[in-house]
Amino acid sequence: MPVLPRLILAALLPMLFSCAGTDAARPAWRGGWASARDVDKLIPAAKELRFDALIFSGPVERMREISSLLRSVGIESYGWFSLTSRDPALKDFFQCMSPEEEKALEAIAADKSPSRGGYQFGGEPLPGRLDVLQTRLLCFHRPEVAAWAKRQVREMLERCPDLTGVALDYFGYQNYRGCGCPVSMRAFEEALAAGAPWAALPRDAALDAFSLETLVAFTNEVADEARAVRPSVKVAIHVYPVFLPEPLYGRRLKVDYCCQTAAWFFEPYWPDEKIRRYARTIATDRNPDYPPYRGVPFVGVYVGRTYADKKADRLARELSLIRLGAGTDSLSVCSFNDLALTPALRETAREALR
Repeated sequence: MPVLPRLILAALLPMLFSCAGTDAARPAWRGGWASARDVDKLIPAAKELRFDALIFSGPVERMREISSLLRSVGIESYGWFSLTSRDPALKDFFQCMSPEEEKALEAIAADKSPSRGGYQFGGEPLPGRLDVLQTRLLCFHRPEVAAWAKRQVREMLERCPDLTGVALDYFGYQNYRGCGCPVSMRAFEEALAAGAPWAALPRDAALDAFSLETLVAFTNEVADEARAVRPSVKVAIHVYPVFLPEPLYGRRLKVDYCCQTAAWFFEPYWPDEKIRRYARTIATDRNPDYPPYRGVPFVGVYVGRTYADKKADRLARELSLIRLGAGTDSLSVCSFNDLALTPALRETAREALR
């Protein structure tokens, strides 16, 4: 074979290999997690960067206004819903952590340095470090929380008919493993006694398995509630905070777009090999129980924060690694506002996503 064709083939083989078994044959989907500010400026950026969807939250009237506007310009809109609440009626239903984890939370809150010693704000902690999420999360083993979450999703869709769907976030555990409240532990013991599939595992491993099982079941129940309101609705999720026993568990979820982290917000940035590997896993995973499922690599982008300031060259590298690993142009980004309204990042994304 002549030299030039051999060189071309050598360049193409990694991409061809990475595309095997991915969603490359399906149209790409790109979703931007955004604030409701500057929507008039975000729309041109979404069009330019070929983003299909914007995900946002806000008062119902504002959500109705934005979703109607996005529909008129051919962009999908998703109502952002998280498992957090300041509703006084839910004040007794937050997750519980161990005394050691509560001490870690106190130390994180007391650290006033910009990076907080490498704290990852709900992403995978640095090796050897005990981290917990600062945000208190509701315990979904509580029937009151389940009823509240389903009601919130139902009302959102009913009151905002132009929404394409809902986008779930903060569905997870504050300590990244499980909830230790009495209700959660009683549910674990009952499942253990009933001979759950994981009952023969060592207790710690069994508790991890129970925690993942119930997290997945709750998420799927909320997704089913959305589809019960409107069968054509689409459900997206950002898998966050991290579930340490299995960070990439998204293939178990009955969602249309499962956004899992391929490149996180904060330094130290992830190694190239990890970004490629995660991107490939995210893109190739399937949920046989819900065929519409699509895995979407997620990129964290903050600009100008005291604790995070991703530069254009770093973003370019991450987008290249994700495309190489995933073999797909599907992508999810937060903050889309930072990406769209920072000229250097917007130009970088435009070049990388052509």
